[in-house]
Amino acid sequence: MIEQKDSFNVFAKVLFAVLGFIVGFIAIRLFLIPVKIDNALMEPTLAVNDYVWFYKTKKVDSGSIVLYKSPLSGKLVGRIIARSGETVEIINKQLYINGVKAAPQWAIKKSDTRIFPSRFVNRDNMNTITVPDGHVFVLNDNWDTPNDSRLFGVIAIENIVGKYLFKISLKK
Repeated sequence: MIEQKDSFNVFAKVLFAVLGFIVGFIAIRLFLIPVKIDNALMEPTLAVNDYVWFYKTKKVDSGSIVLYKSPLSGKLVGRIIARSGETVEIINKQLYINGVKAAPQWAIKKSDTRIFPSRFVNRDNMNTITVPDGHVFVLNDNWDTPNDSRLFGVIAIENIVGKYLFKISLKK
């Protein structure tokens, strides 16, 4: 009789662990999105091969790192610089929000010292844009690569997939 109780306890513990794993996995997939960074768009904040987790939400603020659906490149990671009603302008690699020189609180990569006029590319100079209602303006932290709102314009809030939660860096 005692042996049956012990084997039942072991079975119950294994069953509980397996069910816990399955329920945990489903919960994570419902609320979190894992992404492996495969480009240098967000350097120095996020490096190539970093594993980044986003939680599903459309509630974002200026400065938030988000995963969004790009109109040209599928899903991308970027930082929200301006929200509905705000103006954005870039003059000689300097960002202006609502006409005020912006001083971001995060690291920005600007290693290319050349300055291109806006008639070639909006990377270093961009005319003033007012962000329409229900949209955001997204920039990469690596300003040398303008695969963001400088290239394809503002992003609709409905195209925000999730907001940055944490990263795991695997340096080699």
